[in-house]
Amino acid sequence: MKHTILSIAIALACNAAFTAPAAADSNAFATARQQFMAGTSGDASARDASIDAFEKLYASQPGNPVYLAYQGAGFTLRGRDAMMPWDKMKYTEKGADMIEKALSLLAPEHDSLLLNGTPASIETRMVAANTLLALPEFMNRRSGGKRALQAALDSQVLAQSPAPIRANVFAAAARVAAEEKRSADEIAYLRQVVATQAGIPAVAKAASRLKELGQ
Repeated sequence: MKHTILSIAIALACNAAFTAPAAADSNAFATARQQFMAGTSGDASARDASIDAFEKLYASQPGNPVYLAYQGAGFTLRGRDAMMPWDKMKYTEKGADMIEKALSLLAPEHDSLLLNGTPASIETRMVAANTLLALPEFMNRRSGGKRALQAALDSQVLAQSPAPIRANVFAAAARVAAEEKRSADEIAYLRQVVATQAGIPAVAKAASRLKELGQ
């Protein structure tokens, strides 16, 4: 099963005692995220290490949607890389279920909880959108990915997110618009990607796509 998950630049339990992650957890998150990103490029060892790392982080902070979303995304990578069709389905479905659970955990307090400057709500929805939208149509996960993406776009805290995060969210929206042949929306989102001036590949790709569209 071939699918890709966008590179993303890179939060506790959903109750009244919600606090920011400790420095040690932030460091562990950064390491796990780096392993995850290596996994998206096909490094199986890094992929599995990220799954284990996010599992431990989530166990230490039950209900944290960011950690659960990344763990689920890691399982979809394991499904992508599996040799046997039944393993592809098993791991990908498991990962997608975990991501949807992460989305269900989101609460208002996740707008103010930050990881590396990014609101937990935005991080969770971005991981969800990029993963679920990349899965095959027959898995019926696209609607969940679109809802996560739209929620990120509609969020008042998106503007507070780092430029690379905003660029990736807008780029995802542009791709969906292109797939649905909504040219005006695609152009508008591409312009928002470029306007972030984030130093990531998504910006250069957006600028190139705008030129293709005569903009």
